Amino acid sequence: MTKSKYHHGNLREKLLQTALEIVSEEGLAKVSMRKLGEKIGVSRSAPYRHFKGKGELLSAIAEDGFRKLTNSLNSVRNKKSGNPVTQFKNIGIAYIEFALEHPVQYRLMFGHEIIEQDQTPELIKAAEGAFSELLLGVGDLLKDDLIKPMDPLIIANTLWSQTHGISTLLMDGQINRSNSFLELPAILIREKNKSKINVPKIIDHVAEVVLYGILK
Repeated sequence: MTKSKYHHGNLREKLLQTALEIVSEEGLAKVSMRKLGEKIGVSRSAPYRHFKGKGELLSAIAEDGFRKLTNSLNSVRNKKSGNPVTQFKNIGIAYIEFALEHPVQYRLMFGHEIIEQDQTPELIKAAEGAFSELLLGVGDLLKDDLIKPMDPLIIANTLWSQTHGISTLLMDGQINRSNSFLELPAILIREKNKSKINVPKIIDHVAEVVLYGILK
């Protein structure tokens, strides 16, 4: 693709994509506006027509990730399954599957590089949109009187902590074998089983412990 076509076409998307490739291959510290221009084949000033600097570029990558996550969760939440609990569990499955499909972008979305800088209004709105899907799912369960009448924010944050933690453990390869909590953590087992991750089974276990409780 020529320089002129980038200028008049999808240079912004190409910058986001190339930045993620650099993070994946070389690490976040290696990302720079100059390097992006050189890697894509445009002038040094071209990337600055879309982003003021590296911070704004990273915010845009995170924003794009949150929007994709929101769309995924929203699609599941609005797909009526006939069973509200099953439908809510499907939100958790969609969340983890998103993280596993976009690990580099996911880590950036929740990384300290984003937290420690001034977030753009667009990024804040996108992040709120993703969390709102979980909050709305909790609201549906409360409305149907299927869970205890607790503060939905407390419930949503607790369940988000679970899914975020599971996502991170899976990305790091720390959940081993059947990947459904039936074995010790990978670091305690010498031989790793590379079988496919069974996300629905994991969510079933989480629901049994968190949603249904372990007290008699």
